[in-house]
Amino acid sequence: MLVLFTLLALASCGFTLRGSANIPPQLQNLVLISSDENSDIMQELRRALQANKVNILDAASADSYQLLIGEAEIQERILSVNSNARAGEFELSISVPYQLRSSTTVFLEQEVLTLEKVYLADPNSAVAKAEERELMETEIRRELVSLILRRLQNAEL
Repeated sequence: MLVLFTLLALASCGFTLRGSANIPPQLQNLVLISSDENSDIMQELRRALQANKVNILDAASADSYQLLIGEAEIQERILSVNSNARAGEFELSISVPYQLRSSTTVFLEQEVLTLEKVYLADPNSAVAKAEERELMETEIRRELVSLILRRLQNAEL
């Protein structure tokens, strides 16, 4: 009875597994187009779409939907300086443009998604700074992919 109640409570509150989306049936066959097919964001997006049971097609046909992903732009800037006049806090920003279209119609106009995260730099360890930056970059890419999936989920087709 307790298990049933827990499942009912989770279902009613809108709980879903992270990374899962209700992609419309029309988008179950999708062509991914990018200038850099091997970029980290494209690899993450492919994994997420396949996890949501979307077939990624190699070539566009007259009735297929195309998800165009532009080149991701990564920017890093110094936010604060510590007492030794070294950078202590950084802001990492990643922007990626995307568009959903068919051969004749644009369903989601080109939009640029941008996410920013702040991280602290250890002035005594360059390795720790590099690892922290890499971790932030990976986290931002996952969040951007999640945002794209949500946009696909809510697309009016």
